[in-house]
Amino acid sequence: MPLTSPRFRREPDLIAVAAGQGVLRRGNGGRPVHLVQMALLDLGYALPISTASIEYSPDGRYGAETESAVRAFQRSVPGLFPDGVVGRMTMRALDRSHPKFTHRINLHVRVLSNTKVPVPLVLSNTGRAYAPYGIEVRLASGVSLGLSEADQERFSIIDDRGCHWEVNEGELADLHRLGPPFPPSDVGVFVVSMFENDGQGGCGAHAADRPACAVSWIARPWDLAHELCHVLLTRSFIPTHTSDTRNLMHPASNHALTPPTLTEKQVAKIRSSRLCHPV
Repeated sequence: MPLTSPRFRREPDLIAVAAGQGVLRRGNGGRPVHLVQMALLDLGYALPISTASIEYSPDGRYGAETESAVRAFQRSVPGLFPDGVVGRMTMRALDRSHPKFTHRINLHVRVLSNTKVPVPLVLSNTGRAYAPYGIEVRLASGVSLGLSEADQERFSIIDDRGCHWEVNEGELADLHRLGPPFPPSDVGVFVVSMFENDGQGGCGAHAADRPACAVSWIARPWDLAHELCHVLLTRSFIPTHTSDTRNLMHPASNHALTPPTLTEKQVAKIRSSRLCHPV
């Protein structure tokens, strides 16, 4: 039986555990342990040691604390033996415990050009970054802006010197005013040709009353997920960027081969945002 929870169904290591092709136990580490720890936290199992770091939390280390939490979960599920090991039956029980998304973020995509814009791939990657935390990223609307030749020329290369927390004037502000309006409880995504700094794939700066971000059509896999996270976390969240390369908010996370992670504090802040809707 395949995993069906949106948290786990695209995670190869956890799929293998559910298929009986391995286990997670004390001494293991990495992304699969991190995701199991997050699932346990959301079920109410405290992991104070594993969540002590601000850079990578939960820490993805299968130690005594995680083993104890797994035992407690196993004791709550009839038929499971409380051995503290995540095997086939325990993984499937965790999957059943998180049957659906708990939160949703609605995106309204505004494309400057109909050509060379891999929007489905960009959105799919963004969804993969947030799904393991029970958060669905949903395309609520998408339009091509159909700009005049003058506006196409003006916005063909975005001046990213204005990419700071809040923009109310300049090129980015004007860009965010284009196209049909969207609810202030949702997020606009403007797909542009490129930024003046050709190493920049996106910018999360936006006006206070119009949450939005911009990404380049040549954006790297996790650029939109990263810029969206800036919008969701807001300027008050510290640290703005992390030093751990596994985290979505590391400046170079857009190069990661696998989906970057979030800390439980980042997840809590995102879920509390007016832009993230309980479902």
